[in-house]
Amino acid sequence: MKFSTLKQGMIVAFAVLAPAWVGAADAPGNALRGKQLFYDHGCYGCHGYGGQTGARDLVGTDSPLVKDEALFRYFLRLRADQAPDVPASTMPNFPQETLDDAAVRDLYAFIRGFRLNAPKVEDTPTLRRILEIASKPVSASSTTPSSAVPGKPPAR
Repeated sequence: MKFSTLKQGMIVAFAVLAPAWVGAADAPGNALRGKQLFYDHGCYGCHGYGGQTGARDLVGTDSPLVKDEALFRYFLRLRADQAPDVPASTMPNFPQETLDDAAVRDLYAFIRGFRLNAPKVEDTPTLRRILEIASKPVSASSTTPSSAVPGKPPAR
């Protein structure tokens, strides 16, 4: 079975089985404890300190895995059960013994507090200029270092 087929099957399983499998949360999580867990387990290494600067964004993606605590918990548990069979993924395992349900609630409470706060392109002159330059066709004369920075004299 290809990994992509397995991945599709896992997504279907999330949507169909997760609500019945995990049930409702007993109590809301503690975001302060969740923050400590986020750091203790090295989540920031891939997800960044605020969920948007790492290799795998947690905000602004519309992923159902971070919109619903039950799916989030189910994903962590399924990763623990399936990762040995699907070693292509780099997401660590988080079985019940590593993160119990209370810890998952706390971690989820912290993650749900993330907000997308990147500035808009139009509010960032340097980024706007980079995008303008990048959108222009490349010519032989535009590859010289002096043309990359308008107004800068040629290097000697």
